[in-house]
Amino acid sequence: MLNKKVARTCYKRTVPKVVDTGERRQRIFEAVFDVVVEAGIGQVTLRAVADAAGLAIGSVRHYFSSRDELIGAASEEVIERITARIAEHRDRLDGSKDRLAIAEDMLCELLPLTELTSREVLVWLEIVTSGRTDPVLSASADRLFTGSRTLAGLIVMHAELVPKSESVLETERLAAMIDGLALRASLHPDQLPPALARSVVRRHLRQLSKA
Repeated sequence: MLNKKVARTCYKRTVPKVVDTGERRQRIFEAVFDVVVEAGIGQVTLRAVADAAGLAIGSVRHYFSSRDELIGAASEEVIERITARIAEHRDRLDGSKDRLAIAEDMLCELLPLTELTSREVLVWLEIVTSGRTDPVLSASADRLFTGSRTLAGLIVMHAELVPKSESVLETERLAAMIDGLALRASLHPDQLPPALARSVVRRHLRQLSKA
């Protein structure tokens, strides 16, 4: 007869590790962003992402069966993150006495002013550029490209910066400014540091409010 110690060893069961699906997907997305920032979107593969995430490639395939599916999902993740942060600011915009400051915060979510937004803007630029010829990214690229204009229009209207007769023109001007700042600050951060980029946004909004 087996003694109690041996019996416990023989019949001991291995408890499977519970994986947090949401956390694992976020880990994979962060790895995608790492690869894009360091090497460009063309270098994103399931293997490269698995290595960056410290996972087996099978773990990545469990959630994303192909490179196209992975890149498409990661692109939408960028959009959702930016949209969620802007929505938090927007809730404070209507009826606020400090509309210019809130509008500034909203616009700065599209600029590489922090470590977080710097990564996102670089990914955004890669998606928009590649989306011109890559059908997998075209829909996300269109959403990102038009996103700054949509935000600019929302600010011009809800912050009541200019007369309605000038809203279309000023929306385009504001969107073009944000797109240009995002590109220049990402490619040449030494020439356009965060403080200067934010000052440009603030000056433009103040000039609009006095128009």
